[in-house]
Amino acid sequence: MSNNGNSNTEQSILLVSDDAALCAAARREFESRIAGLRVAAVSNVDAARRILKDEAPAVIVFELEETSAAADAGGTQGSMPRFDAIVSSFTVHAPVVVIGSAERRKGLSALIASGAADFVARDEERCLPETLDVIQRRLRQTTPVAGESSEPFAASEEDFGEVLRHELNNPLTGILGNAELLLAEIRRRDDGQLPEGGRQRVETIAVLAVRLRETVRRLSLEWEARQAKER
Repeated sequence: MSNNGNSNTEQSILLVSDDAALCAAARREFESRIAGLRVAAVSNVDAARRILKDEAPAVIVFELEETSAAADAGGTQGSMPRFDAIVSSFTVHAPVVVIGSAERRKGLSALIASGAADFVARDEERCLPETLDVIQRRLRQTTPVAGESSEPFAASEEDFGEVLRHELNNPLTGILGNAELLLAEIRRRDDGQLPEGGRQRVETIAVLAVRLRETVRRLSLEWEARQAKER
């Protein structure tokens, strides 16, 4: 079994797909190649959201047809949420890897550019290996190096920039990605109305902004406490 430089601490991947064969193959591929990884698979958006209420996966892998995803997300005929809005709602919890047709990539371009999501083209031979590569990269970005303390400021002051990147990048990425998508849709419609899925984007931005504010507050308090000890 290959460790690939990841920590032995168990981490989880949430796989959202109604393709039973792909789920079984992905579980074998990912868990055999990454030590301490657990893959939880669900077949629809609603089930995934229930899991996210109690668990915080390291990465979410999303493989659903656009119409299926919209229906799962509570859409009705004539009011289906946009696929990028659905994916965006998942990026609040963890980075998302979308597996799909090449045509789908364009609709996710803003999320991909912001770093909140990655895209892998659905291909029988290369799909899972490429997805595994993305997952390993994401895990390296979030997994502490062996021997590091979990305390943000336990390391040297020179590591402060790295702490900021880890602690602040995710919510900032989500805010930026959702804002860019919302602005692009408003400009495209140019009718003075909030576009479909716009309310969800605004709510996501608000949630992430609160999360960012609390992270800054916590980091500030920990930094002040450390400075006080050193005086």
